[in-house]
Amino acid sequence: MIKKMEMNSERLREVLTLSRIGLPEEEYQEVLDRVNEILRLCDKMQELPLDDVKPFEWDVIKTPERRSDEPVKWDGRDEFLAAAPVREGDFFRVPRIIALQEEEE
Repeated sequence: MIKKMEMNSERLREVLTLSRIGLPEEEYQEVLDRVNEILRLCDKMQELPLDDVKPFEWDVIKTPERRSDEPVKWDGRDEFLAAAPVREGDFFRVPRIIALQEEEE
């Protein structure tokens, strides 16, 4: 027997926090209901009798042609790095994208 899936409010808040998705408090219940509706649909799909269904097989008549994998020296590195807005040695310096709200304040 497959365990039925259900999202609770606490788990939804955790997922939204990890995804860095801000959601107004008044929309939590609507989103929670929609997520649970999708999970119920997945539960129904798990109950379908699929014993007679054959697995999908990709019929490849001809293998794709492959190029040779040989290293090639590229001389544009310094020119490319010179165009960087902020450079630190041989690297670009970029702002931290994923940060907790408390760290940003």
